[in-house]
Amino acid sequence: MNRRRPSRTFLRVFSAFCLVFVITLTALSTWSLVDDHRGSEAEATVLDVEHRGERKTFVTVQFNTSGGEVCEADFRVAVDANRSVTTGDRIRVHHSESRPCLSVREVGDHSRWYMILIAAVLLTAFGILAYVAWRRPRPPLPLRYAGMP
Repeated sequence: MNRRRPSRTFLRVFSAFCLVFVITLTALSTWSLVDDHRGSEAEATVLDVEHRGERKTFVTVQFNTSGGEVCEADFRVAVDANRSVTTGDRIRVHHSESRPCLSVREVGDHSRWYMILIAAVLLTAFGILAYVAWRRPRPPLPLRYAGMP
């Protein structure tokens, strides 16, 4: 069965689009990590605890930021020590600098680094695809090397 190869123009357009998308994704995830790193920690009061299955615990917390803003946030518990919290307990949370009420996580949760790793893997993969699609094609072998006299 003869399979038709995708056209070179399609591969070039697709690889360029994907490369721009992944570079944007990498820049945004890096900015998000820097913004999160500039944030601060706060003592939060647990308002609600919801258990979904054996390993999934979601909490609603209320805390005051260093700027005096009162925030309420929901997030999934990732630190094992906080899986057994109840309503009224106090836990430490970390919030970002620019979005303190939206970007909240527990102190000790390092899962945000996964997005930069995924972005780096995608950047490498689409960089290789772009190189293969945009490189000059190799000239064909002369007939004397292709088994012809």
